[in-house]
Amino acid sequence: MKYRVWFCLWLLLAASGSAVAAPAAAPQVTIDSWVGKELVYDIAFLWFDRIAEGQLAVSPGPRPGTYRALLEARTLGVAAWVTSDRVQRYESLMEAGPDGRLRSLSYESRIIKGPEGKRKDRGKRYLFDHEKGQVSYARTRDGVPGAATVLPIQGTPPADILTAFFNFQAGVYGPLTPGETYRILALAKKGVGWIDAEVLPGEKWPAKEFFSKNGTLVKVRVDPEVFETKDGILYIWFDQALRPERGIVENVIGLGSIYGSERPLPAPTTNNP
Repeated sequence: MKYRVWFCLWLLLAASGSAVAAPAAAPQVTIDSWVGKELVYDIAFLWFDRIAEGQLAVSPGPRPGTYRALLEARTLGVAAWVTSDRVQRYESLMEAGPDGRLRSLSYESRIIKGPEGKRKDRGKRYLFDHEKGQVSYARTRDGVPGAATVLPIQGTPPADILTAFFNFQAGVYGPLTPGETYRILALAKKGVGWIDAEVLPGEKWPAKEFFSKNGTLVKVRVDPEVFETKDGILYIWFDQALRPERGIVENVIGLGSIYGSERPLPAPTTNNP
């Protein structure tokens, strides 16, 4: 049974304008507001609560105007034992352009598992060269890249899932309007593909009490390989401040639907005199 529970990815997916991405709009939630923050998510499926934990964090990049986003999920308890302490990690280095749009500089996805001393680290790495108009792709083994495949970039460069998410949340592709569908050029299994996102009007919300009506629900379709799903469908629920609080990844192979919710912050402690 596979435990790619990595719903977070989910929380991190997005898309762009109806047919093709529109010019940048006024940002709603800028990447700068994320710097230094870390969101933690509890992940569950069927009747099992907290079988995994997800984290999303943003930090400054190596030079001004760059940002590093990290999305990580790790199994807990019995699930950790069954999956050999599996960790799934996604990391993106991005930079801000003069129009406020973020573009990918590098992106790496990794799966780490196995007992201490015998951990296996397998992944994929993308390096963008915007001056040459190309992106190189290579599989990695224990951090060492194999032979690279170079793909040309024509026009708008494809985004990784994290860069796409932050652009979407910032309103780069337009405001989140119920009934609108957005599309963004993105990395995919065969090089380049699309992420489609529909901001659902109330009458199209799934009949689930998991999502509060006091927010925005986005239905996202991604390459099924990203989360090892049958059809690549997931839902992301944003609160009124566009904070990604809840999500569902549907039809994960071997598991069914996976549910993720942001962990409440602990209540502040007070010292009694």
